[in-house]
Amino acid sequence: MGKNRRQERLRQRREQPAATGRPAQKMAPAWRYNLDQWGGPWVLVVGVVIIAFIGWMAWTNRPRTVSTDELRGEAVTIGQATHVASAAELQIPTGVPPAGGPHFINPLPSGVYDEVVEDGRAIHSLEHGLIWITYRPDGLSESQLKAVKAIVNDNSRDVLLSPRPLNKDALVVTSWERRQILKADDTKALKEFITTNLNRSPEPGVR
Repeated sequence: MGKNRRQERLRQRREQPAATGRPAQKMAPAWRYNLDQWGGPWVLVVGVVIIAFIGWMAWTNRPRTVSTDELRGEAVTIGQATHVASAAELQIPTGVPPAGGPHFINPLPSGVYDEVVEDGRAIHSLEHGLIWITYRPDGLSESQLKAVKAIVNDNSRDVLLSPRPLNKDALVVTSWERRQILKADDTKALKEFITTNLNRSPEPGVR
């Protein structure tokens, strides 16, 4: 009812002749009146911002093309990919990170980790198609670690990096059922492994 009364008053003002010598005030167009009923021009600004944010999120989280090239690294035999509750139920090889098998129910988000992470959670991330880079803390120089972190940041949605003192080698990159031991400064091979092996797993693209 209130909206109808406002519209009627607007119509009457439009039809009334000017009562003074001054020219009649020019009425705002109907679209502006309707916009004002919804909060004014700020509604458009907020709407544009929301649409831009949604577009940015869609672009950021767009699926990456899965390579059809031959998988990089050494093929690794793993156990059944079941959920387990304790570390004792994991199948962890000596001196290298696992590349699959039983794992914890909660996967590990991608990103750079400065502390040791749980193998069981990282295995679950591999099942989702992520790449896991591990390094022995005393095996990389500061500049070498910085270069590796830069690669991870360029693939921040799909790669996780963490120290792993149990590794016998300085730098190891792992995907589901694949593992490659790298030289500490071999960033080219590291990038190729990520591009080729990403999302080639039982549950690819899950993040």
